[in-house]
Amino acid sequence: MAGWNVPLEARRKRTLTRTDIVQAAARVLQRDGYEALTIRRVAEDLGVKSASLYWHVETKEALEDLLADELLAGVVFGETTDDWRADLRNDSLHFVRSLLAKRDAGRVLAGRLLAGPNTLRWMEAGLGPFRRAGLNARDAAFAAHAVHIYMIGFVIFQGSDLSAEARAGKSRGEILDETRGLFGSLPPADYPNVTALAHGLTIADGEGRFLFGLDRLIAGIADLADAGG
Repeated sequence: MAGWNVPLEARRKRTLTRTDIVQAAARVLQRDGYEALTIRRVAEDLGVKSASLYWHVETKEALEDLLADELLAGVVFGETTDDWRADLRNDSLHFVRSLLAKRDAGRVLAGRLLAGPNTLRWMEAGLGPFRRAGLNARDAAFAAHAVHIYMIGFVIFQGSDLSAEARAGKSRGEILDETRGLFGSLPPADYPNVTALAHGLTIADGEGRFLFGLDRLIAGIADLADAGG
């Protein structure tokens, strides 16, 4: 057959799709982390040369745009209720849980404003609570942005190493325990705040910390809505 006379690399160029590339990028991200996310590494995962990918994505930044939209594909929203506060709280928690399950997802999504199908679906649903709160258009958009930044920032923070000891194999819990001991052993006269809060600063309750901040944001948004924002 004439087609088989075409070099293998050329045949792969023809059959490779953007979906293939995005799925490979997701594998590289999950397996090796954000720093390893390059055109070359994605090409290696697919068993092709880097040039094959440039037929479909011109730059690494374009690849990250596609991947960012893909990372939002699994985000699930609950059913809309009459309580916009509860809806915002539940959907935000589900969003953060979804991203925390995907290595370095926050780093890919941070700062990106996209119009991919998954992004638009997420935006449309995610903006609902702010409009149902009765905020004007500007305040609804700004409030949604504030919550979004908080969520992405938390995901990046929670997914980062606490110290160099994490790379050496120490667990997050071990590092927190040791840090708690260090803070508690400091001279109270020199570090009254650090020593007094040594336990609270090192509690291994990431979700509790997230919800604490989220609840304060929601309370502030509710105050704005009640004031006729």
